[in-house]
Amino acid sequence: MKINFPYTLNILLPIIGWSVLCSAFSFFLILSLASFELETTKNAFIYVFPVLVLIFSFLGVIRYGGAKFWFGEEIRIVNKGVSSEGSIVSSSTDDIKKIFTSLVYISRSTTINVFAGGLSVLVLIILALWINQASSFDLMIVVTGGVIAIFFSCAFATFFCQQAMFKVVKECRRILTERGENTEDVILSSIAPKFYFLFFLPFFTILIVLLFIPSFSFNAAMLCFIALLMTFIIDKSLFSYISNSLSELQGFAKELPVGERAVFITGSLDKEIVSLSEALNNASEQIYSSKKELEKSKEDMTKRVEELEKFFKLTVNRELKMIELKKQLKKCTEKQNSKMD
Repeated sequence: MKINFPYTLNILLPIIGWSVLCSAFSFFLILSLASFELETTKNAFIYVFPVLVLIFSFLGVIRYGGAKFWFGEEIRIVNKGVSSEGSIVSSSTDDIKKIFTSLVYISRSTTINVFAGGLSVLVLIILALWINQASSFDLMIVVTGGVIAIFFSCAFATFFCQQAMFKVVKECRRILTERGENTEDVILSSIAPKFYFLFFLPFFTILIVLLFIPSFSFNAAMLCFIALLMTFIIDKSLFSYISNSLSELQGFAKELPVGERAVFITGSLDKEIVSLSEALNNASEQIYSSKKELEKSKEDMTKRVEELEKFFKLTVNRELKMIELKKQLKKCTEKQNSKMD
């Protein structure tokens, strides 16, 4: 028998799986680096950390699974209107608009919830270790490992959540657009914050490597700083390049309704962007040709209407004259008959 999971739970389960994997990585990283001089401190970490991860993961499953005693209105709307396979089951325009708005909200709040859950686990484990007299060095290692796990969990949640919702969001937009509804009033997240994930990814990767270096020198610190700066410049260049391509598309879209022949010209050297440019130009040419044909048809129709109006006036005047002549003929006939009598 096939089990129908709530749609939001289907989105959350891979995120929870990834977060648990990141927590396991952080767990073994901390065990490898921390000293844990006291046996009670080590046992507190070994037993408390996994339990906290499982508890907060379970709470996430309960919330996104649609538990009646603890879930948001947005989760209820989405689970009611979208099947587990990602098909929209509601037909009302208002319901679809609510689903679209709720999906946008969930895409933002999921990353926040993952961050809040990870931070809660980190704070509680630090508190448990502090109670069990952990050293400052061990607490610093735990904080570092926890921050690394939280970052990788939030990065995956941000990208995966929007990718998982892509099909349903597209379908909502299509239906609302066909029904003449506006979806531009919904506040969307910008692509710019995702750039910082690309920058901090090598930062935490270098941090993990540095944690295993026995002696950390000034030269190593400078090399790491230079490497991070170079990575930031490269990522910024890539983001600027992508932004320019998107800006070109936006400018081209504004030219299309003007009525003149719009040509999309890109400065990109990538074949994907160039192929897109050619496809857009072909579509633009077809739109321009169709518009010209429509204008020509309109002119022909106007001329035809004018000719019909002229013909109508001529025929109507002719009929009126014929009626008048018939009346005069009838009068003459009547007069002639009266004289003969």
